[in-house]
Amino acid sequence: MQSATEQNTGRKLLATDFYVDVKDIGRFRLAKRTMRDEFQIGAEYSRLTEGVDTPTPWLAQMATMVANLKVLAVTVPEDWNIDEMDPLDDESYSRIFRVYEALRAREDSFRSGVGKSSKKTGQGAGEDLAVLVQEEIPTYTE
Repeated sequence: MQSATEQNTGRKLLATDFYVDVKDIGRFRLAKRTMRDEFQIGAEYSRLTEGVDTPTPWLAQMATMVANLKVLAVTVPEDWNIDEMDPLDDESYSRIFRVYEALRAREDSFRSGVGKSSKKTGQGAGEDLAVLVQEEIPTYTE
């Protein structure tokens, strides 16, 4: 239920929504990400970067966070409006980052295997990593 200190963003409330509470900022009701949301986030990212083919790392990071929050937010604290934040105040960026970080942490908690070691490898320290695919790949014929 929406409290008096929250405002609706216009996104429909669904049973799959979840809340994140961010200290000194407030409570956010966020939508569980869907494939359609991913497309909307991509479109919003493109609008924010004005279609720049290779945005600077800073612009890419900020546009990613803002696009995610704008698309997935269902209700936000009464004083939260990304579009009206002061771009010359470092606190604006800190607030965006903290809310995005809370969103991602909560989304990660929904994924299978969270907190378990993975067989996936990435950049390592150069140790001998095991082969993760079969030595021989079976051939299938029709």
